Amino acid sequence: MNIGNMLTTQLGANPKPALGPFVWNWSTGQGAPRWLAAAVRKDGDPNTPAGLRKGDSRRLDILWTDGAVRHYAVRDLRLACPCAMCVGELSGREILDPRTIGEDIEPRVISSVGRYAITVQWSDGHSTGIYPFDRLRKLGLGLQ
Repeated sequence: MNIGNMLTTQLGANPKPALGPFVWNWSTGQGAPRWLAAAVRKDGDPNTPAGLRKGDSRRLDILWTDGAVRHYAVRDLRLACPCAMCVGELSGREILDPRTIGEDIEPRVISSVGRYAITVQWSDGHSTGIYPFDRLRKLGLGLQ
């Protein structure tokens, strides 16, 4: 087998994720990632998104490659921030007081982090949390 055939075989076995890199301005929509219904497959990875979109100013929608669609309230996402300022590093206990997060919290910018996560710059100035896709899927915040 020649090198070209080997590479083709290997690349076919490891398909590219549906979403490419993005830096998305929530209020203007500039840089919004794609919503690729064509990337949905019966055997799709439940932790790989095929699209993200703004449902409304208070909701992030995620289409997963297994066909599931989840709707996430952005305030719930802010409250679920996994960073060291929001969750005790050693204890794993939540230290963020939900009373300090207003109902009007919004993402300012949502960016991809490699192929595995997003990060959010929030309207309250917070921006250190990384939300891995597998964690987003497990959060249970989304409704089908």
